[in-house]
Amino acid sequence: MSYEYRLLLDSTISAQHFMNSLMLSEACVKAQAREVYLKDQELQTPAEYDARLIQEGNQSIWMEINLKSVNLYRLIHSSLSGGVVRCYVDGDLDDEVSLKEAFRIKIKK
Repeated sequence: MSYEYRLLLDSTISAQHFMNSLMLSEACVKAQAREVYLKDQELQTPAEYDARLIQEGNQSIWMEINLKSVNLYRLIHSSLSGGVVRCYVDGDLDDEVSLKEAFRIKIKK
């Protein structure tokens, strides 16, 4: 089962810069036009990808997550380069969650 979110980035980072950063990562298994497919190699799942991100606009990205992954959470968080992201379940602006909650993980600070 996958979970879908709309990510809205603040003005300090553009969606294109964010996507380019993900494309250059070791987790990127496929990239085309405005899409990036990521895989957590440590989990060794049979799926083609574990997360998919689609750039919708300059500050908006649609994200599909197929499983819990601390590694992909950390990659996405670090790719924000200190920028702020707002994460909405199924794109619903009344249902905001943290990026950690989107990945359904608990990370100690």
